[in-house]
Amino acid sequence: MLAVAVLALQLFFLLRVALMVVVAPESTTFQRSEIWRLVVEKHSLPWAQESVSRERISDNLRRAVIASEDAGFVDHHGVEWGAVEKAWNKNEKAEARVEAQQTRATPRRGRDGKAARRSRSNWRRTCSFPASATSRARRRNWSSR
Repeated sequence: MLAVAVLALQLFFLLRVALMVVVAPESTTFQRSEIWRLVVEKHSLPWAQESVSRERISDNLRRAVIASEDAGFVDHHGVEWGAVEKAWNKNEKAEARVEAQQTRATPRRGRDGKAARRSRSNWRRTCSFPASATSRARRRNWSSR
């Protein structure tokens, strides 16, 4: 059931992107949230938007928009393989670091074989003699006074 839902969601996204090739989107998510904010705060919509053809947009403006998103877009045509490799290596190092920490962080075990918590009472359990013997000796010393 979950697989069908995930597949349906992916199909929805694919169709939505494919539809944008043919039909220009009226607004972006950011624009819709800004419209909503203006309506709620000012109870009016001072918003005007008009689509223009590609020929009416300056080449300099198009380059500026691309540069603001990704300055090297014209050089790598959509994928910066160096950045992908750098991220891959960074993730591998992080995974290795986590694995190394997991192997080192084995819990200490007392005489009874149970994992000891790190507290003073459990520290006594990991010592060479049982904690119960020390507590009995203390009780005897206090009771004899």
